[in-house]
Amino acid sequence: MTDVLEPLAEDQWFIDHPLLHQFVATVQAARSRFEGNYVGLLAALEPPFQELLARSGWLPDPFLAPNPASGMGGGIGQWLIYRSADRSLTLFSLVVPAGSATPVHDHLAWGLIGLYQGHQEETVYQRQDDEQTSPSLSHDHDQATLHSHQAESHAYLQVAEVRSLRPGDLYGLLPPKGDIHAVKTTSPEASVSIHLLGNDTGCVWRHQFNPEAQTVRSFRSGYSNAPCLEKDPQIVG
Repeated sequence: MTDVLEPLAEDQWFIDHPLLHQFVATVQAARSRFEGNYVGLLAALEPPFQELLARSGWLPDPFLAPNPASGMGGGIGQWLIYRSADRSLTLFSLVVPAGSATPVHDHLAWGLIGLYQGHQEETVYQRQDDEQTSPSLSHDHDQATLHSHQAESHAYLQVAEVRSLRPGDLYGLLPPKGDIHAVKTTSPEASVSIHLLGNDTGCVWRHQFNPEAQTVRSFRSGYSNAPCLEKDPQIVG
């Protein structure tokens, strides 16, 4: 299997809506303006992201639906909305059915996550034994190494924060700060969160944790509506 993600021929749009085109253009302009300054970047992107969360009608019904064949389990749908050609920026919805929760996982990228529908409880963890699984943003992530380390290894996590989320609430990711978490739906209906991440989140190898067993393994969640690699089209989550 190929481990290195190949660049795409062009940006991919899975929803064609003027609001989304405007939002992505704003994000790309901010990335150029705040190059390397991720704190400033996230601060600049919060207002337009908040506006996106507050708007209705731009997210079609299929992107609000669970996915029984989910790569994350629990019927969780991970629906790709936009992916840049160089795979350095993605926008997607994450649908967690009522009564379901994500595994404890990391992202390995800066990002903003906001709740669009339903209610969630987020548990944020901090790794105590080896922070290298959620390194700072100045580090490159060796995807071949991550892929080769799919066997479980030791990881000791402590809960850093538990918070309740309502529509419009958002939070930032600046690895290692806040990068390891899990969310569960606490509303009678599925919760839907919008993710803006500085990598091809569904396709990069990252980490899934079992805090009770104190283990970690590499995983790739995939997307519910898009393959990760043209040479490996079966990885759809």
